[in-house]
Amino acid sequence: MVSHQLVLRGVHRGNLLKKFRFRPPQTTLQRACPQAGHGVVGWGRIDTGRPCGSPAGAMTGGPMNVRSEGVVIVGGGAGGLELAIRLAKASHKDVLLIDRSATHVWKPRLHELAAGFRRGEVDELDYAGLAEHWGFGFERGELADIDPEARTLTLAEWPEDDGRVRVPGRCIGYQAVVLAIGGVTPDMGVEGVLEHALMLDSEADAERLFERFSTGLLAHRAGQRSDPFHIAIVGSGATGVELAGLLATEARASSVAPRECQPRVKVTLLEATDTFMPGMEDEVRQSIRKRLLNVGIDIHTEQQVSRVDRDRLTTDGGDEFPADLTIWAAGRVGPPVADSIDALATNKKRQWRVKPTLQSVDSDHVFVLGDCSVIDDEPAPPTAQAASEQAEHLAKELPRFLAGETPAPFVYEDKGTLLSLGEAGSVGEVKGWFADDVQLRGRLARAAYQGLQRQHQFILLGPLKGTAEALSDVLGRSVGPRLKIH
Repeated sequence: MVSHQLVLRGVHRGNLLKKFRFRPPQTTLQRACPQAGHGVVGWGRIDTGRPCGSPAGAMTGGPMNVRSEGVVIVGGGAGGLELAIRLAKASHKDVLLIDRSATHVWKPRLHELAAGFRRGEVDELDYAGLAEHWGFGFERGELADIDPEARTLTLAEWPEDDGRVRVPGRCIGYQAVVLAIGGVTPDMGVEGVLEHALMLDSEADAERLFERFSTGLLAHRAGQRSDPFHIAIVGSGATGVELAGLLATEARASSVAPRECQPRVKVTLLEATDTFMPGMEDEVRQSIRKRLLNVGIDIHTEQQVSRVDRDRLTTDGGDEFPADLTIWAAGRVGPPVADSIDALATNKKRQWRVKPTLQSVDSDHVFVLGDCSVIDDEPAPPTAQAASEQAEHLAKELPRFLAGETPAPFVYEDKGTLLSLGEAGSVGEVKGWFADDVQLRGRLARAAYQGLQRQHQFILLGPLKGTAEALSDVLGRSVGPRLKIH
């Protein structure tokens, strides 16, 4: 079978740069398991003496046998995958990564995929290939429950589209488990959000948003409408603001139609509080606001949306905003599965409560990082930067914990904020390099923004292959069209 290349952009990157190759994704029942005696694909160690119960709604049938593992990481986002690789590089080989997907995507750039900007550049990396390369295990699955007393977790059964069970439920024992599942965008209980609005929590969401955006522009042009194509974005956090900038400036550059045939696009950004981009440094916030206004984006604060319809939004105050496309980017909460795991405490945002050591307040053997966690006294922001810092911290502290020592507390270091706004420019603030914070604008900010992904790639691929990836990105942009091979 021909090995699958990650992404090819205009040139055959494998031949040109000895690109990092991965095997095609294995079946759901298989996992990359490079430990001695397991082979490349296997099931790990089996402990047939410990039955595992069936949580309600997770699966059918009787008790399952428990497979014992060392460190189990649930969730292969920025934090979870970086942690697995860091542990494996430190010769901690008894590590199993679990994720429902077969591939890893750098989510901070999903808004670019959704807007049709640099389509094909949101690289996918095969978990199985990374696992084989670095020496940790990988298995596809979705968390259903955790029993902290028994130190077991249950993976839900995997049904086919017709309802038949494709993969039975599985039960895995652990010495320590790390929950890195990430978060989702809540509908806030607002009528019509689930029916008429789009969110941006996954690559599938990004593809769906681009499809609605591009076909909406086509329909608008085909109907020869003279009014603009209205896009309403609810929420002025990083996701909402970056989407606003890209959608307002990149529509004319998309492949939907020639530039001269594109309909006008009008973007309206709505914020429920009295502050645009709450929590952002004032100077950066004002710079971003000015850039968005300059490209024609309307910004409204103190607008609490109470209803979403197919073609409009309505606020508590009775104001209405036209919307051919509504994007809901208001807030962040923990994953739905947190509601069904009674043994681990959560806050009102469905995030698992943890101590400063990132251990659950209910179990020292359960660690949580990223969007799905919250430290009561000193919460870290729901960003890839924070998750990466927590992964680096746990890579040092987990081996100490397993050796019987007390892990050190995590201290978040804010390195700043960088945002990409399409043709409206890039804006950011870098902290900690000098005595004063450094404000970045334009090309320098864009380079720093791309550098965040490069740093992530270097961790995942290693310095040599990470450098080759960065170089091939530059060559791909200058040589020709971007092709994605499956």
